[in-house]
Amino acid sequence: FNIYMKKKVLVMFGGIAPEHEVSIITGLQVVEKMDRNLYDPIALFVDKQGKFQLLTGLNSRKDFFKAHKVEVSFGLDITGGFIKSAGFLGKKIYPAAAYLAFHGGTGESGPMQGLLEAVNIPFTSVNQEAAVITMNKQLTKQVLAGTTVKTVEGMSVFAIAIKANSAQVAKMAIDKLSLPVIVKPVHLGSSIGIKVARSEIELEKALIESAHIDNEILIEKFLTNFVEYNCSVRLISALTNGELEVSEIEKPVSQGEILSFADKYQRGGKKTGADGMASLQRELPAKIDARLREQIQTAAKTAFTACRCKG
Repeated sequence: FNIYMKKKVLVMFGGIAPEHEVSIITGLQVVEKMDRNLYDPIALFVDKQGKFQLLTGLNSRKDFFKAHKVEVSFGLDITGGFIKSAGFLGKKIYPAAAYLAFHGGTGESGPMQGLLEAVNIPFTSVNQEAAVITMNKQLTKQVLAGTTVKTVEGMSVFAIAIKANSAQVAKMAIDKLSLPVIVKPVHLGSSIGIKVARSEIELEKALIESAHIDNEILIEKFLTNFVEYNCSVRLISALTNGELEVSEIEKPVSQGEILSFADKYQRGGKKTGADGMASLQRELPAKIDARLREQIQTAAKTAFTACRCKG
């Protein structure tokens, strides 16, 4: 192996998810920004049916619609994990790693991670086990219940129960939590399907709507006068006894009482020319005191470990 050869990196995006189009933007931004002196980005688009398509001739966002699409499959042989174009004489490509640019859906909830683990291709983001846990809001809360990380009081209910008797479920939630509450599809990200309910009628309506887009719904007490902060965590190296590194604290800026899909992906586009995640208005680093900064970073590391995250 020539150490001076550029490493081939699969940039995977799209997928079966409500955020499919946002993922395309993220993936294309990654392809554009990757250092071509060190890496050779290989754009791998996953369509809405889950088919893998190699995009040849793609160097920037404007090439997406005219790029030639070649269907590929994954495999593993004595050399390592590969992608291969269809046919007996299909060409094999052995990537050094995969960069996952997915948003929600099967790209973030475990299937893609499991596939890459099976063919021994290293990838960014968490491992399959952690992906399954952390893309399930209720399961994440259950895992964190055994730690020092506090979560909001709530309850989950399956869509089948809502469809059978939404009024009964609404009454049960009000009896347990009182109003106002916030309703969240358990498996979806990017604020999709999230509704605040201040009356019994609003709650029943939100439950019915959510039951048609997910099979499990989380109902929590609605917090007021709160501030949201983001903190990323990564495992520096398996050789450092699990030493964790945390990011600086980010404070996202929302236009309403909750951070919406528009806040995350659309607000800054017209003004700044940015799009996708680059559109999010943010305060970075957040203007907070050292004690709160340490509390947030400690909680983030605790959650990372409890949810079995790696990478």
